[in-house]
Amino acid sequence: MVEPLFCNIKNNSTLYRYISDMFGVCSYFILEQDKLIIIDPGKFDDSVFAWLNKFNNLRNIVYITHEHFDHHYNANKVFDLENTYFFSPSEKFDIALRDIRKNLSFYYNDPIETVADSKMFESFLRVIKTPGHSEESYCFVYDNILFGGDTIIDKKYLVLKLPGSNKNDYENSINLLKEQLVKDSIVLPGHGEFFDFEKW
Repeated sequence: MVEPLFCNIKNNSTLYRYISDMFGVCSYFILEQDKLIIIDPGKFDDSVFAWLNKFNNLRNIVYITHEHFDHHYNANKVFDLENTYFFSPSEKFDIALRDIRKNLSFYYNDPIETVADSKMFESFLRVIKTPGHSEESYCFVYDNILFGGDTIIDKKYLVLKLPGSNKNDYENSINLLKEQLVKDSIVLPGHGEFFDFEKW
């Protein structure tokens, strides 16, 4: 079930969350007057697509925090929806999404090759590249909200031993986020509950 989390009066927007039954991936949705921003379209059930269809008059913008398949499991189905675009941070990221070894789906015998035809290269969210958990990890900022993917996450979920993980890169990414985020930043992670960045 898609559940509301926050309302933003300044932007006249509402933020929603869906938790997948695949590894507990958290997908997020920012509903504004003219668009719906979708972050990490993991494994959705039919109720999510029914919910998305309620907003078929809006433009959909899809963001993916990193290349691991559980965070874009149903991206291709979302891309098939009318008026849907994918924010692409780089060609290297696009390649990793469709590479079943880089996105790890090969190792789960569930090959996922995510490919978007309609791309955007200008972002509505602030984009911060944060390698460490994976080579192509990104965090996205919306006002004081950080979508942390698997970079900024409850430590019990943190994994730095996968192919493409790098502890030095991870430490550099954390330091970069500490420099760039405002003090009252709220983290919406790729797994688990949201929390205050300062207390992380």
